[in-house]
Amino acid sequence: MGARPRPFEIVGGSGLGRTSEPAPSAPPILRNLLGAALQRHRTAAGLTQPQVVERGGISSASKLCRIENGATNVRFDEKDIVKLLNLYGVPDGEERESVIARVHQILAVGKPRLPGSKGMAAAFNELRYVEAVASKIVTFEANHVPGLLQTTAYMNAVFAVPDLGRETAGHSSRVELRREVRTQRQQILEGSSAPEFTAIIDEAALRRPIGGRAVMLEQLRRIYGRCERGGNVHVRVFPTEAWAHCPPLTTAMTLLKLSEPEGPPEMVYVEATNISAMWVEDQVRLIEHKASLEGVFKYSLTKANTMRFLQARIDELAEPG
Repeated sequence: MGARPRPFEIVGGSGLGRTSEPAPSAPPILRNLLGAALQRHRTAAGLTQPQVVERGGISSASKLCRIENGATNVRFDEKDIVKLLNLYGVPDGEERESVIARVHQILAVGKPRLPGSKGMAAAFNELRYVEAVASKIVTFEANHVPGLLQTTAYMNAVFAVPDLGRETAGHSSRVELRREVRTQRQQILEGSSAPEFTAIIDEAALRRPIGGRAVMLEQLRRIYGRCERGGNVHVRVFPTEAWAHCPPLTTAMTLLKLSEPEGPPEMVYVEATNISAMWVEDQVRLIEHKASLEGVFKYSLTKANTMRFLQARIDELAEPG
């Protein structure tokens, strides 16, 4: 039974593309998940595509085929999908709500513009949807505190630095967009349907004086609090000496495990200054990045030692002078 998708919010990572391409259609992952779910329900009902047409479930077999295959060149609305669910005998409950929630996500992107989509790299724009259906997220960050854990002051300090150190046209508007997206993104860690989130943070990122002493002190206290609280959020520090034993494949990578019965069980998203943001699509490379994350976690400090490290840094920054 598929988990009901979380209500759609503007969520995602830190990436911001250098173009201003709009996002006119839903990411393939959403349409693929919807199509696979509908195909599963049709098969369970013992119906072929032509039989669905004969019984008035849809106008043509080709349209149903395109919907089930996740095609982008097919139009439908909630009524179309509800009609199919009724024909397939899908009762009220979690399964039905899951499909309808997916339709709402897809149709939301069909509006003139998804809030926050302008200027976002395509991979990052899709990441925001994948996070909405993920049951587990593991991320490694070498340069900064992960966006999901950032305080407003730390976030502002990070965004104050222009891309590649150079001020470019539209920098201020991009900063405002980044801030809005990241702030809303942090909401995915709250609530009963929040994913299990593990943040592995490089020691250097926690020693780097982003925004100054007061900003870092507040940020470290935020991380310590989340670590102490436990629950669905886990924090580990990757010590400097561990680089000699297990150097990460890249400075920022995220593994997302999906809760859906359809679609890929795992996806890997990477970011770097020289490549912006991208999905790791090659299966061999995906396995390599997953192994890298597992290695980084293995060589990270335990929860107890992570909290000791954080407390030591807090005490250090809290000292006058």
